[in-house]
Amino acid sequence: MNFKNTLELNQSQKLILTTQLKQSLAILNMSRLEVEEEIRKESESNPLLEAEKNEEGIDWEKYIKHMESVNIRQDKNDAPYSSENAVDFENMIRSTSNLYDYLIDELKYFKLTFEEKRICRYIIDSLDEDGYLRINDKEIYDELRVDASLFRRCLDIVQQLDPPGIGARNISECLILQLERMGISNNIVENIIMNDLELIGRNKLKDIAKKYKISIEKCKEAIEIIRHLDPKPGRACSNDKCVYVQPDVIVDKIDGKYIVHTNEKDVYNIKINDFYRNMMTDKDSDKEAKEFIKDRLNSAATLIKNIESRKSTILRIAEAIIDEQQEFIQKGEKYIKPMKMKDIADKLEIHESTVSRGVNGKYMLTPFGLYEFKFFFNAALETDNSSEGASSAGIKRDIKDIIDRENKKKPLSDDAISKMLKEKGVSVARRTVAKYREEMGIASSSRRKEF
Repeated sequence: MNFKNTLELNQSQKLILTTQLKQSLAILNMSRLEVEEEIRKESESNPLLEAEKNEEGIDWEKYIKHMESVNIRQDKNDAPYSSENAVDFENMIRSTSNLYDYLIDELKYFKLTFEEKRICRYIIDSLDEDGYLRINDKEIYDELRVDASLFRRCLDIVQQLDPPGIGARNISECLILQLERMGISNNIVENIIMNDLELIGRNKLKDIAKKYKISIEKCKEAIEIIRHLDPKPGRACSNDKCVYVQPDVIVDKIDGKYIVHTNEKDVYNIKINDFYRNMMTDKDSDKEAKEFIKDRLNSAATLIKNIESRKSTILRIAEAIIDEQQEFIQKGEKYIKPMKMKDIADKLEIHESTVSRGVNGKYMLTPFGLYEFKFFFNAALETDNSSEGASSAGIKRDIKDIIDRENKKKPLSDDAISKMLKEKGVSVARRTVAKYREEMGIASSSRRKEF
């Protein structure tokens, strides 16, 4: 064997992502809420960064003065109202108690022994967020080392708490508990709950009526009672925050033209702290301190630059979408035309992956409502009336319109809808109709039938 050490020079191309570029791509891909969280984290870790949100809180001084003046004039009954001194109740502090706190608080009204309280508390802590006891009974009384009769007595106590249906082991028991609380005693309704919930889900009213030898009207009455019950009683005490989607861009009609602009409401104002900025120019400042400030300054400046770049890119993409979707913006959803991300990428002379990141989790407020950017990108389907074809979103709207107008006693099959669309010049297979219908959460014809 002959080993030789040689020196070779090879030329190759590699794409190297810098930290700044990685952050830029990550921020572009983020939703509005994720960007706010990123700003909040950076402002907490970087003393040079100042971030303040553009939001109007309650002017407590004005509110207190107003209340004092109202009390003084109460007898005169002439307290004026204006939007300036009104209190925004959404900004008020609310209770943070949850299902478990609520149920434990209810236990105070029962005369229980120490052991019964212990078991009841354990059962309550074992409930899931829907209010169900999913753990096997035997596991609990083995864990607590109590007999089955004592456990059953304590479970009965928990099942007496509000909201009705709490502590059930399954959906049938949950609904039966609610019936008992309402004082409804109906053997047919109870039997349907215990044995035939699946038939209700499949809208098989004739099968249920035949099984219990009752008329369709009586069957409808029984099912109507069941449909008014709550299959997830624990959610009634849920304290989960509602997250409101806010648009990234807004489309307004100004002087007959549709103008796209960035939504600046509730966004963070980011700036560099003046104190640290001045330290950098101060000759007497410590060298190590200057190095630290310089490092943090670069980090803050990069974040600000990337957020501005994100804003600019999203606005450009939104403007290009509206430019392409002129019929939609003037007439509505039915007139949306087929469009691909590549079309926008070519129009803006950017990479398709940049468009993909720029539309991910972003929303646009239009005269016809709030839409996710991704809504505007649709595949084209062949039509007899247009060389461009029809968009999948437009066809979905047509399918929904047809179903909304159908005779509910004789709902249209997917095949019938397919034929109706073909008459309008849109060639859509039965399977495609079924696929779009399911995507819109619309049940099949057999489940849509009303008796």
